[in-house]
Amino acid sequence: MGNAQTVTEPDFSWGNCHYFNANIGDTILFMGINVVLLDMKNHYNKLSVDNDTIELKVSRRSLPMSSNIVRAFIADNRNVKNLVANKAAHGLLKKDALICLSDNQNMMLNPDSYRFPVSYNDGFNWNMNEDNHMFSYLAKGSNSGGEANANEGIGIALTGSRGIEKHWLLAIEDSKVVWVEDQKNGRNSKQCCVLLQSNSNPSVFYVYDRLYANTIQVKEGQEVRMGELLGTVWGDENWAYLQLAVVKSDTIPGYENRYANCVNFFPQLYELYFKNSFNFTKSFTRGKVDFARPPQSNGNRKNLLAFEEYAGMGWGLGVWNTADKVMFCTKGEQGNARLKKVLFGGSEAECRNPDNYFDYEINVRNGVYRVRSQVGDVELPSWQKMEYEGVEAATYNLNAGEQKWTSERVVKVIDRKLTVRIYVDPKNEKVAAISEIVFQQAY
Repeated sequence: MGNAQTVTEPDFSWGNCHYFNANIGDTILFMGINVVLLDMKNHYNKLSVDNDTIELKVSRRSLPMSSNIVRAFIADNRNVKNLVANKAAHGLLKKDALICLSDNQNMMLNPDSYRFPVSYNDGFNWNMNEDNHMFSYLAKGSNSGGEANANEGIGIALTGSRGIEKHWLLAIEDSKVVWVEDQKNGRNSKQCCVLLQSNSNPSVFYVYDRLYANTIQVKEGQEVRMGELLGTVWGDENWAYLQLAVVKSDTIPGYENRYANCVNFFPQLYELYFKNSFNFTKSFTRGKVDFARPPQSNGNRKNLLAFEEYAGMGWGLGVWNTADKVMFCTKGEQGNARLKKVLFGGSEAECRNPDNYFDYEINVRNGVYRVRSQVGDVELPSWQKMEYEGVEAATYNLNAGEQKWTSERVVKVIDRKLTVRIYVDPKNEKVAAISEIVFQQAY
């Protein structure tokens, strides 16, 4: 606290959003209000906003919080940056945390000047559950360990649109086309990347990656208006998606360093899609949840991520898990979430669950539900004990690659959350694993 400073000028601004680097103890004077970074623990950050204390995760896929007239989210912090090898993506972080502040009486991005970058004309629906979300922790291989990277930007699944004129991509704002990079090597020969330079802020660039080279509608040096067609997607060898990034650079990024200095823009993209930045509640009465299936089968929705209200489902993780997700294994067409007392062992993301269980929660209407699940790891021996809403379902000690369905249980939900609890080996010797949950309201 002895070296604490008062910061009044943002490191950079984009739209109506202002990004400030701060160390613990620093005060940011914003709109006449003092915002103080009080403390940090893993990916959680404690702020004082006009003497009101709030706690925020790094906003990899969580929404801003408002206090008084200030809207705040944490764009990055050093603990999240330290998890990964590709630190250039986190290049905007200079101190303990990068804090984004805006006036909550205004939109973060003016809807007259910015628009969502995918056309809605073909029935596009964004569920925000892709595993390649903003700064998503991407462990090397399926079982933690090794060199890990942060996802650079946001992957938007565009299932069924590879190589066809569907789900057209649009200019997010009035911009200039800086370059169009067409990769000519092997299976990537159909891929293309477009870089736009913002007209309103020439140090802000938009990376549209994994496009289909044959449908590109723009060329280098061209001026494009907000909403103008750019092209459609190809994706990678597995699935069709757009890799979208906003970067801040005082010089024009080249293709090789196009993901340096990534701006965390998840809250703004959410706002462009829903026309507001408030949490809404998604709820279900029946469904099937698959874990860690290959990306081509479900748009890379691996269901490994922490619970978010707008998604309506997710893992009940806390401050102890800096990666904000669980491990997984995918083998062929099959996959499973992989759980242990210690996750991501031997990596920078290694963390210990203070409990001997993990909860997967699904927003549902109150009522009586039938529920069952498939457990077991597709590669390793496993041990797991299953409970649904506190009702014991099964305990299975399974061989490597062996999977079993629990018997169906009928349970009552009174708190609008169906809780599937998976107990793990407290000695951390065997993994626990789940590959599918099936549930349906009975009455």
